[in-house]
Amino acid sequence: MPENPFDPVTLSKIANMELRARLVVDGVLSGIHKSPFKGSSIEFLEHKEYSPGNEIKHIDWKVHARTDKYYIKEFEEETNLKCYIFIDTSGSMGYKSTGISKLEYASTLAASLSYLLLNQSDLVGMVSFGDKIVQYIPPRSRITHLHVLLNTLTTLKTGGKSNISGILNEFVEKIGRRSLVIIISDFLDDIKKIIHQLKYFQVKKNEIILFHILDPYELTFPFETITYFESIEDDRRILAEPKAIKERYLAELNRYLEQFKQSCLENRIDYWLINTTTALDQSLIKFLARRESASRPFHKG
Repeated sequence: MPENPFDPVTLSKIANMELRARLVVDGVLSGIHKSPFKGSSIEFLEHKEYSPGNEIKHIDWKVHARTDKYYIKEFEEETNLKCYIFIDTSGSMGYKSTGISKLEYASTLAASLSYLLLNQSDLVGMVSFGDKIVQYIPPRSRITHLHVLLNTLTTLKTGGKSNISGILNEFVEKIGRRSLVIIISDFLDDIKKIIHQLKYFQVKKNEIILFHILDPYELTFPFETITYFESIEDDRRILAEPKAIKERYLAELNRYLEQFKQSCLENRIDYWLINTTTALDQSLIKFLARRESASRPFHKG
């Protein structure tokens, strides 16, 4: 059976991050029958009567059928979307069971989103963080800016604890109105504090999208024999019998996930839980298709 080119492990073998992102985006666009980007960069204003010199392609034939007169649609260009992508590089993002690490998956996802947005002439900025800001790249729209973003993603390393709410607090004043804020993380942090902080961005009419990246072992806890569990954010290490704690672990995990999803729903935050074994093109296709069906295309339009 041939390899799926969008399988996370297969993609990770492509060292060039730009080639990897381009492959994913091309696969996404070919996989969506109705493009969610068509017509999203212009806003329909009004009709005016056709006069010589106007482009025929803008004639509204439905109006003509009703009135027997020629009218054209007028459009105005919108201001480009400004997007900030926050990517978590805390120690827990380095975890992987059998596939790729959560950070590797998150980096490829961030690269694909950046490639997609910049090819729409939108502005993209990036913040990598753990317990403090690792690097901040201000948003720009030039296609050459893509190389800066992708080079950064290629060199990201994990380490330290996560402090999502603290990092967001530092950007409340930096991020203006009506921007798109994307956070890619495993969200092993205080969810209440994160949601509380995100409300400040919403006051300024910013849209929030959360990509919650988890490893399949974190979701299923398939361990069978006595195992040492080591924290990769500090020096804690415990010996445990997995079968004795599996039921309680899964119950607590499901409670946490449901609470997180419900908080996002109540606060109109777009939430996506992604398993690191999910093909990258499928993750994006489902995300874009659902936004389109909700009349919220991946653009300010």
